[in-house]
Amino acid sequence: MKKVYHIIFAVVLMLGACSEDIEIEEERLVFEPYDAKVDGLCYKLSADAKTAVVIAGDVFYRDEVVIPETIGYGGATYRVVAIGKEAFSGCQNLRSVRIPDSVTDIGESAFLECVNLETISFPKSLSAVPTRMCRGCYELKSAILPSDVRVIGYEAFSNCTSMTSVTMPDGVEEIGSNAFFCCSSLTSILLPKSVRSIGWQAFTGCTALTTVSLPEGLTRIPAECFAHCSRLAEVNIPEGVVYLSEHCFTNCVSLAHIILPQSLRSMDRGVFEYCTGLTSMTIPSGVEQIGALLFSECSHLETVEWQPQAIPEGIFKNCTSLTTFVVPEGVTHIYANAFDGCSRLTVLSLPSTLATIAPGAFKDCTSLKEVTSHAMTPPQLPFPTGTTTDAGLIFEYVDLTQAMLNVPDSVLSAYQSSSPWSLFGQIKSIP
Repeated sequence: MKKVYHIIFAVVLMLGACSEDIEIEEERLVFEPYDAKVDGLCYKLSADAKTAVVIAGDVFYRDEVVIPETIGYGGATYRVVAIGKEAFSGCQNLRSVRIPDSVTDIGESAFLECVNLETISFPKSLSAVPTRMCRGCYELKSAILPSDVRVIGYEAFSNCTSMTSVTMPDGVEEIGSNAFFCCSSLTSILLPKSVRSIGWQAFTGCTALTTVSLPEGLTRIPAECFAHCSRLAEVNIPEGVVYLSEHCFTNCVSLAHIILPQSLRSMDRGVFEYCTGLTSMTIPSGVEQIGALLFSECSHLETVEWQPQAIPEGIFKNCTSLTTFVVPEGVTHIYANAFDGCSRLTVLSLPSTLATIAPGAFKDCTSLKEVTSHAMTPPQLPFPTGTTTDAGLIFEYVDLTQAMLNVPDSVLSAYQSSSPWSLFGQIKSIP
């Protein structure tokens, strides 16, 4: 038999990409040694404890598999207590699995890439959904998790593209990274109040997801958690959340409105990047850190209420619906490309506190017609004296000769003699 395995393996290697055409339904090319095979299932046995673990053995399981609570072998009875690592991995013809309540543990990748698996009945005593348990089970429609589950592991249901619903018990505390990655048929998710931790990319690419209500015990939304959830229209972020990690809502193009909690302190890079449905945003006064590209490519964003100390890099890049913008008092610096590509920005007001503006800050703001600066010293590039960098780069590709600049009367001459302000077609004084 081993000679046959070697021949088949060699053929597979030679065929390369064509290997997908070869169907091996009964015997695995590489099998796991087992102690007993009973009714087509392979087991590892513990003679002392009289327990049995379902393992891969030498077969690809198929159709419906019913795992018994006990098996008889060699004149002894063994209690089935676990499913081993990768036990059913790659069983492409497996349709359903019934797991008895005697099972308390399921190994990593137990049902990995079972592409036609439609149903699993979980045992009541399961405390954790293991890593990659059902990753790539494209036909799995739903998951009802037992009441004892506390942890949903890394990539547990990743790429279960037919899954429309998942029921989590109240005791779930942790949802691992990529747990529901690209579950593109999942329309809603109710996270129990017990959840305290959600991992990176947990719901990335859930393109059918429309609403999300987050539990009150959560303190942070991790990186890319809901990125590319293109139908997500409503998110409830509870008080207690202090940190929105980078790109956590990137490309949520249907998200038109979101209320941020007063507890929020930090918003990382690109949190709402490509959220083209956003029209307005109010950022709580307690937010101390705002990352670059926060609203980049939000093409329908019209207004933002906030009190920042600086305007971060690329924060409004290509926000083409901005027509009027008042930079709040207290802002001392505008970073590079902050308003790059805001092609409909017509009226701009700069605060008295502004000291420096980085290159490209207003690049391609081609509709700019009126700028009012309240600063008593003309804002300059953030470079040491003597640097040859062209100050005109602040308004790169903007025809300032067609724009008007309003400045305090007492410093009119200072603006008239310094770049890029001297480039404006009209410079007028204000009281």
